[in-house]
This record gives sequence, C-alpha cells and structure tokens, in this order.
Amino acid sequence: MMINIYLAGPIEDCNDSEINDWRNKVKGSFLSGIKGINPYRAEEVSWPTSEIKKRIITKNFLDVKRCDGVLAWLPEYINKRRPSYGTVTEIAWAYSFQKPTWIVSDDELVHFHPAFDYTSILFRKTEDAVDHINIIFGEYL
Repeated sequence: MMINIYLAGPIEDCNDSEINDWRNKVKGSFLSGIKGINPYRAEEVSWPTSEIKKRIITKNFLDVKRCDGVLAWLPEYINKRRPSYGTVTEIAWAYSFQKPTWIVSDDELVHFHPAFDYTSILFRKTEDAVDHINIIFGEYL
C-alpha cells in the first residue's frame, strides 16, 4: 500500500531552490511506502495564462482530494515577501476533505492563527513533521 502526502508550499515568486529543496529533502526522509506528491510538476516555466492557471488549480485540487494527508511548509522569510495564498487554499481543501494536515513554519503568526491551530498539527521543524507522519502511517505500510 502506498501512502501519498501532498507537499504544499510556496511556488509563485519563488526560485527553483525555494520550490524544490525542502520537498526533495522531505521525500528522501519518508519511510518506504510513503510518497511525497510535488504540486510543481508539469508546470510552465513562465507564469501561466488564465487557462493554464485553471489547469494547475484543478490538478492541485485533485491531488489534495486523492492524497492521504498534506504537509505544508510556510517559512517566515517567504511569508514576509508574499503570502502563499495557494498553500493556504490547499490547507483549507485538506480540512474540508478531512485529511490530516501538518504545517511546518518558523513564523509565529502561523503558529498563533486560529485557522491553522484548529485545522492542522503545527511544527517548527520539517524533520519533526516527517517523523510524525512516518509514525502515523508506518503501521499501515
């Protein structure tokens, strides 16, 4: 059995390293049988047209709906530059689909926001969230 964890996090106005480094690290830390789903796949290099934006949203919506949980990364340095509206939307989708959600952030505003506190399990370090996911799903593998 494969467990799929959607890896939500900032993409717009981020460079390739900001988009992928944390996702690659997380994917390498999951137990065998837990797969990280990267929403940044098959995307256009430049910011997309209206039609492509709709396709991206549809893909991400279906990914969240099909996954077994969502791990979201909301780092303070990116939050200060530009809020990650897409990530927050994906967290809301996960909650509405009753998916377990883990949020990793060093941003105090994230940790004290009631919407995140109520809907998700909050962590300050990615490693701690991954350990929790591995413990939760490890017995199912």
